[in-house]
Amino acid sequence: MSRRLLLIISGLLLLAGCAQPPVDELAKTRSIVAQAYASGASRMAPEQYRIASGALSEAEALMQSGDYRKAAHRLELARRFSAQALALTNQRKTAWEQEQQQKLAEQKAREEAERKAKILKAKAAAAKKEAKVKPPPPPPAPKPPPEPVLLEKVEVAPGETLGSISARKDVYGDVQLWPLIYKANRDQIKDPKEIFPGQVFIIPRDKSPEEMEDARQEAKELNLFK
Repeated sequence: MSRRLLLIISGLLLLAGCAQPPVDELAKTRSIVAQAYASGASRMAPEQYRIASGALSEAEALMQSGDYRKAAHRLELARRFSAQALALTNQRKTAWEQEQQQKLAEQKAREEAERKAKILKAKAAAAKKEAKVKPPPPPPAPKPPPEPVLLEKVEVAPGETLGSISARKDVYGDVQLWPLIYKANRDQIKDPKEIFPGQVFIIPRDKSPEEMEDARQEAKELNLFK
């Protein structure tokens, strides 16, 4: 009889422990959701932020109704999606900043080219006026370098890695696309960091922009090659 009573008391204590309101988790979750909002996640990662914010609101309502177990679950969900929203926001901000820097560099290059063109034009006009002859025609524009022939297969040379192969202009010209080569040649590659001279790898050419972007993200997460 005493053993049965002990089990009942233990069960009640366990239930009482589960019935404690997750106050600390709530404060932590509110903080990370607020941090995500302040970083611009509602604009840069709206889907993830919407789920996180909604889960937090549900958790607050569940705590008011006394359902602390479900509230704790919703708080964990809110924290997880807030973290995803923050990561995606930072990633997209970085991409946007790089794009702006590229545009600024291109604008400066155009302005510099225009400045040089104006100087040349002024010099030509001055020379024409002084000599009273027609200025010579401008030299022909240099021909652009030929586009590299994209390879369908590559033989590994000594010292090469999947990253260096992917970075070759006749392959992808992008070190971050090495996962495409790895996945297309899994029958030969057991470890992406271990390839051997003489191996011949297929270079996939049918990947969509989305698949290529997924490969870049995977390469950044693994960070195997610089």
